[in-house]
Amino acid sequence: MSQIYETQENIDLIAAQWVARMIDGDLSAEEHDALNVWLDQNPIHQKAFGEANEALALMDASVLSQTPNTPHAIKQVSPTPNILSFEKRASQTKPHPRLRKRTWGYAALAASLLIALISTKVIVGDPTLLLAADYHTSVGEVRAITLEDGSTVTLGPDSAIAVTFTAERRHIELLSGLADFQAVSKEQANNRPFEVSTANGVTRALGTRFVIDSFTDYATVAVLEHQVEVSLSHSTSKNRTAVVSTNQAVHYDRHAIGKISSINPDRILSWQKGKLIFDRVTLREVVAEFSRYQRGTIIIANEAAARKRVSGVFDMGDPQTGLELIATELDVHNVSITPLLTVLY
Repeated sequence: MSQIYETQENIDLIAAQWVARMIDGDLSAEEHDALNVWLDQNPIHQKAFGEANEALALMDASVLSQTPNTPHAIKQVSPTPNILSFEKRASQTKPHPRLRKRTWGYAALAASLLIALISTKVIVGDPTLLLAADYHTSVGEVRAITLEDGSTVTLGPDSAIAVTFTAERRHIELLSGLADFQAVSKEQANNRPFEVSTANGVTRALGTRFVIDSFTDYATVAVLEHQVEVSLSHSTSKNRTAVVSTNQAVHYDRHAIGKISSINPDRILSWQKGKLIFDRVTLREVVAEFSRYQRGTIIIANEAAARKRVSGVFDMGDPQTGLELIATELDVHNVSITPLLTVLY
């Protein structure tokens, strides 16, 4: 379960760094191999790499639109199953000065790529997700929904669900984010089971109330009343199913289900009161939660910082102040590069 806490923000950062390194200079054979390994680990890595590459193309197009008479040769990074190479998008006699003179260096280019990528995501959003969703919330919004069977769902900030009720079952897909489910019993719903799926698993209600907190590569299921059964969708691991009872929680990713642990119900539901409560939680997890309350992306650029532990109660009416307090307490640098990008390191 080494990738269970990998977040989309960190994946975007790594993808931008790889693209910047390839554009800034040829990679060694070992670096090519390392990039191929990273791409093969997860389709999400491949998608992020492609989006960073597209961000580069947008940046290049923007530069060229402002300097139309400058001869140029723009190159775009293109991965293949075994070989990574540059693909020319246009060619003239001389390279564009921006690509020829690397006065910024790789780190600055990576940051610029990340800003372009994040700006696109924040402004446009994920149209595929929004089209698939029956209900969704915006950044910082909490919304209560009553379903046709009388069950209720409280959607956390920046979250989305798709609902499919048939004569045989009641199925909800948590497309992104956080949700508190209070299910009408199977007997009251014509004997139809109530289940909620994420990218990597399914939670079936054996009782009434549970909360699912879903991220790119993992999810947490916390039970507030009765029991639920959690099962993985694709894993061949023996540890594929767990029954979780009242005031217990479990993490799972695509590989395995973690150990069942005890929870504090007040902490689990604090987001519905505009608060987030953490008890020795890694900064990586804290940042993932904070990201739902402000536009833009928060990046942790230092693995040692990402593993530091955070405890405290934070008001989500002002997440930036909370971040500044955490950075001070942990002795971590907090830099806002643009209104859409905050870097902790």
